[in-house]
Amino acid sequence: MRVLVVDAYPATHPDAAIVGEAVAMLETQGNQVDYLSLVIDEFGTTMTADERTAYETDEPLIADEAKASAARVQSADALLFCYPTTLFGVPPLLKGWLERVMVMGVAFVFDKKHRVRPGLTNVRRIGAITTTPHSRSATMRARDLGYRTFMRTFRLNCHPLCRGTFVRMPTGAPAARYTGRLGRSLRSWR
Repeated sequence: MRVLVVDAYPATHPDAAIVGEAVAMLETQGNQVDYLSLVIDEFGTTMTADERTAYETDEPLIADEAKASAARVQSADALLFCYPTTLFGVPPLLKGWLERVMVMGVAFVFDKKHRVRPGLTNVRRIGAITTTPHSRSATMRARDLGYRTFMRTFRLNCHPLCRGTFVRMPTGAPAARYTGRLGRSLRSWR
């Protein structure tokens, strides 16, 4: 399976090693892993005025970095998002990537009756791995924005039988603690 790992962890983040663990586990299972670091690639977080103007046209992808990311997404069988939870949700860098890359013609299309239909029917598995400083009860009170973003909203753009994996771990957890949990969560990614 071709897995695109989208990494939104800064290199200096104490939990950034979790991404390397996930990539190693996926490769051990025989998956082809395409690694995309939003920090290293310096992906811009905001749409330019030209991108915003083009957003509602038939050609919404005008930036080279967005076109390259869209091509990688369209060639993947699975997507794994790795990010540190920020204010109970997705960090601005990853949110900006989603807004600039998951546009009409990539994430969704319109049918003949002008109804929205999934555009990522090639994606049969999505997942998110996040570390959070918040307790589970605090996250639930805040309506669990990260889970809702990926497992509910984003999943609607994928294949109708797309399976999801969401792993939330406390910030600063020892490596041994998250290695076992990651292994159990990613075991079926083949």
